[in-house]
Amino acid sequence: MVRKVFVCIFISAFCVIFSACQTAGIPLKDKDLTEKNEIVETHGGLQNVERLDDFIYNVKNDKKDKVRLTRYTIEGDPIYHDLDYTDSKLTFTLDTREDEYGHGAVTKSICKGIQKQELETETNYLLTGCENEPMKGLLTIFHDVDKEDNFAFELNYGVGKKNMINTKEEKLIKDLQNGETVAVGDFQFSKKELNQIYKLLKFSNYLGDKNLTTKCNQKPHERYELNVWINSGERHFEWTECDHSSDGKEMTKLVHDILTILKKNSTYKTLGDYE
Repeated sequence: MVRKVFVCIFISAFCVIFSACQTAGIPLKDKDLTEKNEIVETHGGLQNVERLDDFIYNVKNDKKDKVRLTRYTIEGDPIYHDLDYTDSKLTFTLDTREDEYGHGAVTKSICKGIQKQELETETNYLLTGCENEPMKGLLTIFHDVDKEDNFAFELNYGVGKKNMINTKEEKLIKDLQNGETVAVGDFQFSKKELNQIYKLLKFSNYLGDKNLTTKCNQKPHERYELNVWINSGERHFEWTECDHSSDGKEMTKLVHDILTILKKNSTYKTLGDYE
């Protein structure tokens, strides 16, 4: 009899604990919400944000899709934003159960759509036509250099890293690929160009850890070195065109996108006279 009572108590206790895990702990498993379908935002750091762009594209094309945006609080608690587009219906689920200072609840809304709004100093991801709310902010990414105490970068690139952009010292060096280089002192990007570059850095998750390599058996080969100074912090990266890892490809694309902005710069255009 005593044994039966003990077993019943144990089962009851297990059920209470299990139930608590379901309601207050880690969200229930979802086979569609894998790592590749999760976007992570941590105090300005971004991971896999391009997946959110893919989701917007799929919604516009009436294609079933599901993603999760996980945003971390200052205390390090995750808040889950689940987006599920099925049968032409967009369901938004907000889960604050792991936020110590949140409401500790799960709420759902049906929305009509999702859009990306790109401004010079910020990029907004917005849910539209949600229940009782015409516009709901999902994620805002700020890229306004004026809001930072300090922002500068140095990029050395090309064969032998003979090209250089240094906004900290306002220097520009261009390899003419004939054995000569031309240097420009007092070089500056416009505020609009700097905001564009800052945006590229944020979308490349420059604050995150990168697994890069400088190894390359190809001769000659492009080499890259990037230093970013932001407020009191500094980030340093080195890699080559032979780095075909996901991080390597992302960082090489970052360089190409920065150079696209550089080639439109009025000062850089004058260097064409040397070619």
